[in-house]
Amino acid sequence: MGSLKVVLADDHRLTAGALSDSLRGHGVEVSAVVHTATEALEAVRQHRPDVLITDLDMGPGPSGVDVAIRVKQIMARIGVVVLTAYEDPKLLSSQMPTLPKDVVYLVKHQIAEISDLLAAILTAYRYSTGELAPPKTTVRFALTDAQASLLRLVAQGLSNQAIADELQLTTGSVTVGINRLAKKLGVSSSDATNVRAALTQRYFDYVGFQRES
Repeated sequence: MGSLKVVLADDHRLTAGALSDSLRGHGVEVSAVVHTATEALEAVRQHRPDVLITDLDMGPGPSGVDVAIRVKQIMARIGVVVLTAYEDPKLLSSQMPTLPKDVVYLVKHQIAEISDLLAAILTAYRYSTGELAPPKTTVRFALTDAQASLLRLVAQGLSNQAIADELQLTTGSVTVGINRLAKKLGVSSSDATNVRAALTQRYFDYVGFQRES
């Protein structure tokens, strides 16, 4: 692992610093730590790393998926790890482009120890060299694009009418969609359950905000 060179991109400076220190402590050469999508692209051009590690949510502007797609155009043989709190990119934005199959998507709250990140870096590198074949599909999540958008809007507290306006649907279609979404996620529709509150909690679980024990 120590022979691999990486660039780390995360708009949260404290997180980026902690990750960088941890990787260096495990023998990884961190060539640059950057905090915007533009800086990530510049760092890749300058340092020609083996692997780019990028957060999914890079703040206003291009996402980590956008960065991943662009760096693959800049360097044909570069591994990319998208490190994120989101179970699926669609939960951040319904406009998110499809993630390339050879990009490793790693959810932060599923990382038990640093060895999980090191393994992801090595896997991404092996994808880039052709040593390892990437998965045949990028589908990682049970919800469709439309269902992910609906869940996100429910979690934002929008009314059925506001959701209908946003998605250009009828309020009846939104009601049906919410009921189907609840059923798919195993949310009870009994009198004892506030379906919207339960769906909102599911959304927060999916984006890394864990329930208090």
